[in-house]
Amino acid sequence: MSADNREYGILKDLEEAKTWWQEQLAYLEKELVISSVEQRFRLRKKIEECEKEIVRVAKNIESLKKERQQKSLDILDSLFQKVHNIPIVDRPIEILGTNQKTEPVVATHWREFMRLAISKIGQKNNQSEYLGLVTADDVILRLLSDERSSKEARALSNFAMQCLATELDLKDETVYLVIDKAINNLSDLDGLSKSYTLMDEAFASVMQSCFGQILYERLLQSYIQNRDDRRNKIGSIFLNIAITNIEILNVGNATQILTPLLEKLNILYSVEERINAAFNLIETFYRPQVQKNSTRIDFLPDLLLRKVVKVLLTAVQQDTESNYAVSTTAIWALSWLTSARDSFSYKNYTFANEELDILRQVVMNNKHDAFARSYSALILSVCTPKKTVFAQADWIYEWVVVADGGKPLKNVPKISHLHHPKDIEAIKSLIFSHLPSIAKRRVAIALGRLGCFITEMIDPLLQVFRDNMYSYNDRDEALVYLVFIGNFQVVSALKYGLNSSKDDQDKYNLPERCFLGLIGMGNVDALKQKNNNHKHENKFFAERGHLIHKLKAKDSSGRWAYYFIYVSPHLEQEFIEALKLNTSILDLENYGKVIGSCYGEEPNNELKILLREKYGFEV
Repeated sequence: MSADNREYGILKDLEEAKTWWQEQLAYLEKELVISSVEQRFRLRKKIEECEKEIVRVAKNIESLKKERQQKSLDILDSLFQKVHNIPIVDRPIEILGTNQKTEPVVATHWREFMRLAISKIGQKNNQSEYLGLVTADDVILRLLSDERSSKEARALSNFAMQCLATELDLKDETVYLVIDKAINNLSDLDGLSKSYTLMDEAFASVMQSCFGQILYERLLQSYIQNRDDRRNKIGSIFLNIAITNIEILNVGNATQILTPLLEKLNILYSVEERINAAFNLIETFYRPQVQKNSTRIDFLPDLLLRKVVKVLLTAVQQDTESNYAVSTTAIWALSWLTSARDSFSYKNYTFANEELDILRQVVMNNKHDAFARSYSALILSVCTPKKTVFAQADWIYEWVVVADGGKPLKNVPKISHLHHPKDIEAIKSLIFSHLPSIAKRRVAIALGRLGCFITEMIDPLLQVFRDNMYSYNDRDEALVYLVFIGNFQVVSALKYGLNSSKDDQDKYNLPERCFLGLIGMGNVDALKQKNNNHKHENKFFAERGHLIHKLKAKDSSGRWAYYFIYVSPHLEQEFIEALKLNTSILDLENYGKVIGSCYGEEPNNELKILLREKYGFEV
């Protein structure tokens, strides 16, 4: 028998003895009331004896408990003395092929030692609580209760979530604390993709554990109760781990998938049910675009599409306890339906002016959620029949041609201004307001798409341009708008980037982009650095293999020929549609540039060598 079990047995015996004496005391006191005068003296003596025994046994119980509790505290103190200075290390996060971002985590040896120790010190049960034994709850609470730096707090909450995923036998209060601490320590790097950070992995593991339902409920309530930056982080995590097993949306299943979700956005349902339905819509619209090569949601039947837009805009107008949780989530879903994060105009549905007014009102409502306002701005920026500014030309390539002497800057296409004064005025009011940094970046992009270029956009656009968290296309879009703003601050920032030291992990090649931006602004100093051997064009095509199309076709003489053509991003969809039409004559130069060709039905050796040596393409 273990020492703990022996002590538990002794305490139980003492408790039973105490109970027996208390029962005797109660009996004697009852007898005293009905006894004769002669009997009372004897009964009082027995009562005094019972009271003394009760006091004696109670003291023994208390002494034994205190002794055991002190031993437990000594164990706990000893445990924490060994790990008093918790080792925190920076763990690299893989982002778009780079390791330039990190997250704080506890060192591996500390983590393994503590997890083993926690698993051995006992679980919560009647015996451990009765004896005052140290439990896993005590260790977790001690780890999370101390005042710590933000870096330590993040690392320890991550560790606690990993412990939770092992399904420790913990009190409900401890489970709630671990989850709430983890939610409080989310960062901008969490929730961006599946298992992106160690915190993402911890949340996903807990969701698959016996605590999954508790985590689901805590996340949903935290999303409802918070707003702005915190709500956005919580929502991203919620999407990653709580909304799963959704079938990929297509024309065949669209009605079956969307109809029940739209029904649950009705105000007759609870706030939680409506938000959950909106999250499912976000995932439904998001997944085809990330899993099927940026497939836009352009296949919905007209009646169904009108219903989706109508229901979402109705939900946008639902004010939930003045924090706009339902409204925010509906706007988020609408932004994915319209592919508002991309720079191309959304032409599948023509929004009526009164429908656009709903989004304008969100943008101008400073009581609304900041991220809902920024998403609304993005939606407004693509709801235009004309091409957005970034989609009007392949601006980066145009500047490459100028840099290589292929044309003068004056022959680069000019901006075709969009006439959206209501949208621009609404969004301009937002760029001047106090918003989280990420939200303000979206606002600056929205203004640039509509052809508005003001100095207040510079800082958020520079943040996008310099941040490797964004896609190359997003960073190029920010650069284009910076060039069109074109003041001294932009020139200075681009010159600084041009002269910065080369980073081997920078696949985007920021200094080269800065050079091209300066070329686009007609900067004389940058032109002096121009290399006349067409190196810039070669590098441009080499970095864009995903936009090089292979095509076998007959030329104007009727001979078979094989072409490799760079297709400008804003013309790619038109190019694909033109190929589907199978027209007899197709001028490839209208869609981009042929970078290599040969006669025959397969690439010959000369063409393969040219593509390998100039662009690094293996055919």
